[in-house]
Formats: sequence, C-alpha cells, structure tokens
Amino acid sequence: MHTDEHLLAILEKYDGWMREGKIPYAGKILPVREAFRSQQWILPTQQAIQILRNARTFALAEYTCRTHYRRCDHPLETCLLINDMADAWVEASKAQRIPLEQAEEVLRKANVHGLVHQTAYNPEQYIWAICSCCSCCCYRLQILRQFGRDDLVVRSDYIAVQEETRCNGCGLCVPRCIFGAHQMVGGELVYQSERCFGCGLCVTACPEYAISLCRRAVYQRRPLEMI
Repeated sequence: MHTDEHLLAILEKYDGWMREGKIPYAGKILPVREAFRSQQWILPTQQAIQILRNARTFALAEYTCRTHYRRCDHPLETCLLINDMADAWVEASKAQRIPLEQAEEVLRKANVHGLVHQTAYNPEQYIWAICSCCSCCCYRLQILRQFGRDDLVVRSDYIAVQEETRCNGCGLCVPRCIFGAHQMVGGELVYQSERCFGCGLCVTACPEYAISLCRRAVYQRRPLEMI
C-alpha cells in the first residue's frame, strides 16, 4: 500500500503532542444516537448532540479530510465545529452557524451514509469539533487501519452485542463496520467484539434487531456464555 506522506506528517505531529503530554489521544468514537433503545441508559457525554447542546456555539463546515482526499461521494458538510473554533471559522467564512435541529439532521444523514462520529481534540485537551468520518478519507481512521495505531482513536464506552438467536446471517452489518468487527467468513457471519469501537452503525443496519449497544463495563462483567 502506498504510504501517504500527509498521514505520516500528521502521525508525527500527534506523536509529538502525546510524548509531551499535551493530548492523551487524537479522537474518540461517539455512538450513533439511533443505535440506542429507549430503555437504555445513555451517558450524556457520549452523545454528539449532547455535546452540541452544552456548547456555547457551533457551526457547520466541509469535512477537511474528505475535501482533501475526495475518495468517496459521501456528503462534505459533516464537520460540526465548537465554541472558539466555530467562531474562528465563521469569521473566516469557512463555516456557517446553524440551529441545533439542523445539526441533528447532519448527524442523522451521516448515519444513513455509514459515517462514524468522532470528537476531535487539540493540545489544550478540549473538544473542538465533532466530525462524521469515512475510513477512506479520515486521517485518524486511515492511521488506525494502515499503521495499527488504535491508541490515537479511543473506543466509546459502548460495545455492540449480538444475539445469535435473532441473527439471520444476512451480513448487512459487515459493510457498515469499518473496524472489521463484523465479517463474513466461509459464508458465516463472525463477530469479533475486541475489534468493536462502539460506533453503533451495525445496530442501525440490522433488520432483525439482533444487535444492540451495551456499556463496556457491563459487557465485560457478564459471563461468557451470556454473550
């Protein structure tokens, strides 16, 4: 695979920040809201929409990575900037302020396109953006997949749980999982939970409601035979 010099430059920058203790990681996966059923308890900090509600201001801009690489036809306007970064981009005419309802629609549309919600952090260790990312363009997800650097992207506090009795083996979850947790092997659907980053895209694709999101701490405490 051809090594992207742009990715290597970004990786070197983040490694420097991590060595200096400026950031613990570059991004964190946020679950898709639609992946949760009403009876499940959702930690507010894990919802992209709750982060926006707690922000002083936010704005919508084109997704920088997808604009740079142009490797897919997913929507470009999927980057939600927060607070000071939103102010700076709006002032520079690179972003537009939008109401919360429109921001929710951006996130819902991203789910339809199979995009992963991620927070973005800077050296001051606060969230400056929520981006809906594809694995072909996002530099963090490319670094994760090409260099195995999953330390840069932190899993959400949730994990997908598959009910074997409900699953019909249709495989619709496979293309939705960019982390390779769901795969078809020899015509059989295989789920490897250790690869799950808790984005919830597989949940919203399952027609049999055979997949749900569970808090990782709860999942890890359950006996193996119950999973």
